[in-house]
Amino acid sequence: MLTIGQLARCFGLTTRTLRHYDDIGLLGPGHTGHDNGYRYYQPQHVQRLARIVWLRSLGLSLPEIGSLLHDDAWQDSAQLRQALSRHARHLQSEIDTRQRQLTKLAHFLEHPARSQTTMQTPSLVTRPAFRVIGMQWQQADGGTIAQLWTRFVPRIPEIQNVLSANSYGVCDAHPDGSWRYIAGLEVSADTPVPAGMVAIAIPAQHYAVVEHHGPVQGLPDTFCAAYTEWLPEAGLVAVPGIEFELVDARFLGPDHPDSVVELYIPVNMDATDDDA
Repeated sequence: MLTIGQLARCFGLTTRTLRHYDDIGLLGPGHTGHDNGYRYYQPQHVQRLARIVWLRSLGLSLPEIGSLLHDDAWQDSAQLRQALSRHARHLQSEIDTRQRQLTKLAHFLEHPARSQTTMQTPSLVTRPAFRVIGMQWQQADGGTIAQLWTRFVPRIPEIQNVLSANSYGVCDAHPDGSWRYIAGLEVSADTPVPAGMVAIAIPAQHYAVVEHHGPVQGLPDTFCAAYTEWLPEAGLVAVPGIEFELVDARFLGPDHPDSVVELYIPVNMDATDDDA
């Protein structure tokens, strides 16, 4: 039999780690001395620990390893491969997420976005009702809004009766807190909706208009600055309603540092009119 110290040295572990494995039921000793309380391990425990160390080296968590060992799944090659395949998919998902984060970070370091901290004075416009046809993304759909635009652009020729060369990114919030985003074009009222697309009627509304400069990944920061700083400073109050992004000839690409997108935020202009 091996003592806990001997077993720990065999695998480059600490005795504290082995005591923790014992506490959580992952690997207990074969025998504990009555007189000295020492833990002793037999050959089968060495084999079990070797499997634990191997699975840990693959990134499995202790609960996942415990489940495999408890069901003796690690001795069934089919079950073991199934469990490791699930883990591989999970790791790939994490890698993809980290790669997207790394790409964004690298882009920022190479092309720092323009600061949005400079105060903007919103311009005020009143737009009549209009209609947009396009493709929608909802929170439960998965993917990203950027991917939605990638799918939408090739299908633009399918839309008839387009009234403007501008594109719209429409944010339609619902009372329950959910929302949808529609990438689309302004069309006439009787335009048919192509398969796989949706139409949305945007009512007449007063808007505060601000500009977002730089890559689209900074849009949330611009919206935040508009709501929390620029509108209050101008004495404007945002109201519930459909807000949208207007994309015109000044948009040079989603990652271009000189791109400009106009943001239209519904506001209550009654107070402004009263003050005037």
